[in-house]
Amino acid sequence: MSFGGRILHAVLFEVFALLSIALLLPMISHVDVHKSLILGVFFSLAAMLWNVVFNTGFDWYLKNIRRNMRKSAAVRGVHALLFEGSFVALTLPVLAWALGLTLWGAMKLEAALIVFILVYTFCFNIVFDWCRVKLTNPTVS
Repeated sequence: MSFGGRILHAVLFEVFALLSIALLLPMISHVDVHKSLILGVFFSLAAMLWNVVFNTGFDWYLKNIRRNMRKSAAVRGVHALLFEGSFVALTLPVLAWALGLTLWGAMKLEAALIVFILVYTFCFNIVFDWCRVKLTNPTVS
């Protein structure tokens, strides 16, 4: 995929994720759509910032401490778990405070959102790939 295609993919992913969460959150909690959208934007920006900070540190660790350790599937798995776990740890108190929930209540809501994002990511990428193929080669079925 071209650089422009990657930018389009990232922007569409975030826009549809934000809209989906803004509509979903009020259905599973007491949050109104407006507050849900504000929280979605905050967490989206926080995730992008944490992505840069975490990945910079993780790459530094692999290069300098682990002496250019190869990014195997196991290392990628550890990376994903550490990234998501640390992001949840950082944002869970904010979610609890913003919604007036206990940490346990925020954890349950966060778990539901993580499951949603996993399913959303899978479906979004299938639809995006299908649309990209259809737009670039309309004769492919």
